[in-house]
Amino acid sequence: MAILQFKDLSLDIKRLILSFITRPTDLKSLCLTCKELREIATPLLYRSITLFVGGHQDIRLSAFLGRDNPGIPHVREIYLRLEKIVTPSKHRYVHSEDSSDDEEVEEDIAIPARQAQFTVRLLLDFLPSNILEVFSWQNWEPLSTDNFLLLCRKQQQSLRVLEVGPMDQQIAPRLDKQADIFKLPKLSSIDIYPDTLDRLKACQKLLQTKPHIERLCIASGFEYSNEDPEDLHDSSTRPGLISRTLFSHMLPFDRCDPMILKYLDMDTIELRYAADTWLRVIKFSCLERLELRNCAGADAVFAQLSKPHLRPSKLKSLRWMDDITSEPYALEAFEGLLEALSGLETLHVYVNNMRALPKAATITHHRKTLTSLSVHSQPTNIGVHYYSEEDFGKICTECTELRQLSVMFPKTAVEHAVPSPDFETYLTNIRKLRYLMTLNIRRWPSTREPFIGSYNRLIPSALRLYEHQLQRITQRIFETSDAHANENGYGLGTRSRLSAICWGGNGKTRYEGSEKFKLKQMPFVRGWKVDPFGQSSMLAVQTAWRMVQFVEPVSDILNHSLYDLHDVHHGP
Repeated sequence: MAILQFKDLSLDIKRLILSFITRPTDLKSLCLTCKELREIATPLLYRSITLFVGGHQDIRLSAFLGRDNPGIPHVREIYLRLEKIVTPSKHRYVHSEDSSDDEEVEEDIAIPARQAQFTVRLLLDFLPSNILEVFSWQNWEPLSTDNFLLLCRKQQQSLRVLEVGPMDQQIAPRLDKQADIFKLPKLSSIDIYPDTLDRLKACQKLLQTKPHIERLCIASGFEYSNEDPEDLHDSSTRPGLISRTLFSHMLPFDRCDPMILKYLDMDTIELRYAADTWLRVIKFSCLERLELRNCAGADAVFAQLSKPHLRPSKLKSLRWMDDITSEPYALEAFEGLLEALSGLETLHVYVNNMRALPKAATITHHRKTLTSLSVHSQPTNIGVHYYSEEDFGKICTECTELRQLSVMFPKTAVEHAVPSPDFETYLTNIRKLRYLMTLNIRRWPSTREPFIGSYNRLIPSALRLYEHQLQRITQRIFETSDAHANENGYGLGTRSRLSAICWGGNGKTRYEGSEKFKLKQMPFVRGWKVDPFGQSSMLAVQTAWRMVQFVEPVSDILNHSLYDLHDVHHGP
């Protein structure tokens, strides 16, 4: 029987195989291979595009939008980011090529923001009608109102995700004259970022027109705008400006038909009195994913959701992130909700100023289904919280389905040949997770005091040495994990499934012992080295943060961290 080769496969099977290729450079290479693979790979290459606009790269846009570009009809998702004019300070150090997210830079965004609006207009004018499903303006600079209305008109029949954020002009009066602008038949996800009363009214018209959606993201930006009403959030006597304006068509709330959502994200919304407002306009019992970020009074929502008639029985993902919480009973309410729920697959907790971490028993309650776990808390007066050896061993022993894990490890030092005993015990427990793919070690190993220069930063030469020492520790973790997997007969042949190990948090995280000293997350992935005799072996290779998604696409645990709304263009 002849051996079946790739060229002998049917076209459908080839499309299925190529759909697992995620790195754009690989898809580009396939397009240059032959005509058949070009026809298959071109839609995959152009489906999702990220463009940096407002800078020198705008001159290439004409080639991208040319009529001879076969990929333009296949564009479905466009993510726009503002290109920044970066000027490194002579007293500070940007240590990686992925430096657009570093805080150690000075930048000017006024000129690129004006130029970007013109570039966006050209992009919307030349793109074919009704092909875009996602158009994301990933900046907190205002988007041109004319560009937003043009997007809604030209892509009306295809848009699935719509963002309503800061704009340069009043939009609510113009919506009154264009009543059908929000009649988007395929719209299923809405992201609203109200920062003025005008934006609130525009978002209300959208929610009134499209009440049946699957996902809703609400992020208040009033504290960063010129408008700061006193009754912005709910009180014990009446709904706040946000809730009573967004859902004015549903008043009174005690007699309204609630929205049925699958995914709900809330950012900077006070929820102390949500029982009479948000819990009435949204049916929380039907949620499959809930994410709360910097929401004061979240413990009141946790307490309400623990009740049988409000309990979200289908909830699969729960994320709670807050960097300024001070509620004394927030942890108890959250633990009560974890005990009341069942079947969680994703649990992310990033809450500062808590007196302890969630109990290990509340996490192992979901041991049969939990696949992604991230737990972190930074107190104000002492070091950092991390689980005891017994509790962490219990989590690793019982939660056997974990694929992604992000926790705070015990202290260790990079200059030691062998990690500290507590650190080594954590690594021993990690090896019990046979399906683990991504490991995020939040705590930075300590280094020698002379390596720390002015401004509490590592001096450049010491930083290179520090990265080399981290690579040595990471290499050891990969090797011991592979040896354990090979010995116990699980993993991927001769190695474990562990593919990415990251140090620190996404964006910038504090270095141990200093509030000002922050390092950017350092990801390491599996690579290969070949010795002079031609023998190949595994090598831990440091990579840019954005490249991890192409190494291990399921590593979304690295994408979630705390950042302020006004600083989002510095964050992930």
